[in-house]
Amino acid sequence: MKNVVIERLVEIAEKTVKATVKLGASQAQASAFLLDNALTRYANSQIHQNVASKNGGIIVKAILPDKRIGSFRANTLEETEIERVAETAIKIAKSAQPNMDFKSLPEPEPWSPIEEAFDKETAFCTPEHRAEKVKEAIETAHEKSPIVRAVAGYLSTNAIYFAVANSLGVSAYASLTTASMKTTVISESEGSEGFGTAEKYSRHVRDINPTLLAEDAAEKSVKSVKPIKIQPGEYEVVLSPLAVGTIFAYLGYIGFSAVPYQNGSSFVKYFLNKQVFDEKLNLKDDAKDPRTFYMTPVDGEGVPKKALNLIKNGVVSKESICYDSLRAGKENKKSTGHSIPPITRWFYEQPVPFNLIVEPGDSTMEEMIKETKHGIFVTYLHYVNPVEPTKAILTGLTRDGTFLIENGEITKPIVNMRFTDSMLSALKEIPLIGKALEIVEETTVPAMKLNKLRFVGISAY
Repeated sequence: MKNVVIERLVEIAEKTVKATVKLGASQAQASAFLLDNALTRYANSQIHQNVASKNGGIIVKAILPDKRIGSFRANTLEETEIERVAETAIKIAKSAQPNMDFKSLPEPEPWSPIEEAFDKETAFCTPEHRAEKVKEAIETAHEKSPIVRAVAGYLSTNAIYFAVANSLGVSAYASLTTASMKTTVISESEGSEGFGTAEKYSRHVRDINPTLLAEDAAEKSVKSVKPIKIQPGEYEVVLSPLAVGTIFAYLGYIGFSAVPYQNGSSFVKYFLNKQVFDEKLNLKDDAKDPRTFYMTPVDGEGVPKKALNLIKNGVVSKESICYDSLRAGKENKKSTGHSIPPITRWFYEQPVPFNLIVEPGDSTMEEMIKETKHGIFVTYLHYVNPVEPTKAILTGLTRDGTFLIENGEITKPIVNMRFTDSMLSALKEIPLIGKALEIVEETTVPAMKLNKLRFVGISAY
């Protein structure tokens, strides 16, 4: 069902396509979008910022008959600007070199809107409602312990609308909402600080429970004071869903996109049809699954979204790769529907999986800890980056609650540590996978217990 905003965006996209073709493009594509974002930030246990913005724009792609391609993005939805936007894309195309990988923009395919992706309560959430939730989080954290010193974080609610059209007849659209809250608690005792963080992501603001978040973050924070240092090395690890989500988001970007696969930097290219991960590990990308955050019926080119298996019983294959029309054309394939639409603060120029779901197991976090003889409980990861994509080597720091596990029990907080390891090795032995899934932005993941993860250094704090 179209609303007034979507109707207007569809009209702008289609008019922009017509204008671009009229100016000489053999094929053209245009996206029109509106991001209605609202944010309440808090620090030192008080709200310090409340902002809202509406960011609209047009993205146009012009393809000339000799396969020169020009793209232009304008932060305007004014109809009087359509001609200028189209002209600019044509000018850019004329100055480009022919891209012989290009075959064609997508042909139209049947698709259906996803009504449940949009929640009115979230779209029209008031600053007063966000403030009440923030107040609840702050008060709950301070009630947890007298050593809680400060509470910080944010609560964000967003309504996202986009439409895409092309000169081959594609005309599609999507509207969705997102809500997220992060709470970080700082505790202090006898000159030692402790930190804890909890996050919640949902398409519905009503799903965000500030009391539960604050209790979780405060408990980690209080237990993190007076950390000890342990020696770097290989340890058993129990990873919270927040940590697991970070790892798989990076794996999706460096491994399963057609761009690194085609340029030789993806680990998938070198391990096709091999058992590279634990056989219990299954990973798919499915934007229509209601358990995901960015639930959309079509991708940024109007191609209908469908589920794609990335890891099947620990095995990756050629069918694991995510394509848009340009990269698919290079291999004479069809797009898998992974052109990223302008729906987030990140705008990827390459196709990536953005609705990752790890198949759950049958364990609880408590069982994972109980089954760990000498290991580390990692609740949060920070500054994660790829080191060697062909081997899926990542590096990063633990943060906001890292604990030593001895004989099945959490015994002491430890100073943050840096890990550097190949995920092909770390995810090769996963004895336990959690049965509860949590959304961590573009991933939906369980907790995991790994037999080993290599830590190479100790943080200054």
